[in-house]
Amino acid sequence: MSLDQSSTFNGYLCHKEINRYLADLEQNYPSKIKKFSSAYSYEGREIRTVRISTNVKQKRTKFYILIDAGIHAREWITISVALYVVHQLVERDAINSRLLRNFDWIILPLLNPDGYEYSREYNKMWRKTRRPLGRDRCVGVDCNRNFNISWGIGTPKYCSLVYRGERPFSEQETRNVRDIFRMLRPNCKFYLSLHSHAKAILYPRAYSSTLPQNWKHQDEVAQAGADAIVAACGVKYRCGSASAFLDNAVGGSSIDYAHDIEKVPFALVMEIASKCFHPPTEDIARICRESWIGIQAMVRQLAISPRISFTRSKTAI
Repeated sequence: MSLDQSSTFNGYLCHKEINRYLADLEQNYPSKIKKFSSAYSYEGREIRTVRISTNVKQKRTKFYILIDAGIHAREWITISVALYVVHQLVERDAINSRLLRNFDWIILPLLNPDGYEYSREYNKMWRKTRRPLGRDRCVGVDCNRNFNISWGIGTPKYCSLVYRGERPFSEQETRNVRDIFRMLRPNCKFYLSLHSHAKAILYPRAYSSTLPQNWKHQDEVAQAGADAIVAACGVKYRCGSASAFLDNAVGGSSIDYAHDIEKVPFALVMEIASKCFHPPTEDIARICRESWIGIQAMVRQLAISPRISFTRSKTAI
């Protein structure tokens, strides 16, 4: 299923269509892409993660980039961008081969499928998972408040859109991401979580104004993405720490967990530039192209960072 032969980037795919697209790529390009892991949401939907490499059949150790999207159900455009990254790396690999030279890419295009389908069918602004909480008829947890990092910072109110959950990793969806990180230890060097729509590229920390020791290197990667997008498209992204960007400290975020707990040296949020969480379908392809320009630039900057040595680790997955 190629870009020209499908409606993949001319509309918002449902969960089944997303997994079918990935499965078709795995069948048509078996040396380039394969299923990396499979988990299931609370409502039983498969959460499919893929691995993209120059040769996925080889078991040699490489460094890894992990990208996820759809952590918040209403942010439909993030899923389109994640699928566009898959398309570029698999179906246009001749052009993008350099991006696969030092890294295998692990991509989770739809982290929260239950919430996404509910957002599509019933409530466009739904943000959380869909697990019933058993109190006040409230449903769902904000996945980006549910990771085991400063989890106590955040609302305990069950019905809040940013409810943190009863405990860290209370959600099957966040446990899946935790398990992926563990499978990638210690070779995951870049984690990028796609959000929308604030036109910003942010690095840790969200729970504290104290910056990571390598914040300048993370800022260089973020700025490389922002500079590339404004040069090519005229769209301006802000860069900085998540705590400086947010009104209040936030606990349980995925980038803080990735950086502080899993020791991923570069952990960024890309708040994709769009006017809303689900922009008009005629804008999807343009936004995907713009976002891909920034992602490419960040990875190129990452490859020359002094924080990463490309001497291969002996640990393989």
